[in-house]
Amino acid sequence: MQQEDWDELRDQMDSPYGRMSLQCDQFKVSLVQVIDTKARKWATEVFVDGTQKGAWFMSEVDGEPLHEEQRRFLRKTEKSLYSKAEQALHKKVFGKKSAAELAAKRLVRWETSWSNFNSLKAQLEANNTRIERLH
Repeated sequence: MQQEDWDELRDQMDSPYGRMSLQCDQFKVSLVQVIDTKARKWATEVFVDGTQKGAWFMSEVDGEPLHEEQRRFLRKTEKSLYSKAEQALHKKVFGKKSAAELAAKRLVRWETSWSNFNSLKAQLEANNTRIERLH
């Protein structure tokens, strides 16, 4: 994609009702703005070949993606399985080594929504060799 295409995509995604289609290698990707009225913000929702499949949200035990679409287009988020307070309590009761093992446990989620254009652009460029804008 040319820089002016990225700029136009950014402009469309800065409004709450933007929409654009891209051809990323063999996948047709639709980027649609969705509005969250409760949080009073909007995000870019990704549809690959016109769908979002529930299987894309599952991953390996270590958090690695199971599907190609998941790796290329979805946003990976990680969170500690236990809060800092729970980790501190565990450290007091069971010791430092056990607490370190507890702190290493992570919850990995895959999401189809992107709230930051630069993150979405970086993900697309890093995982796709050819990106074309469809009109």
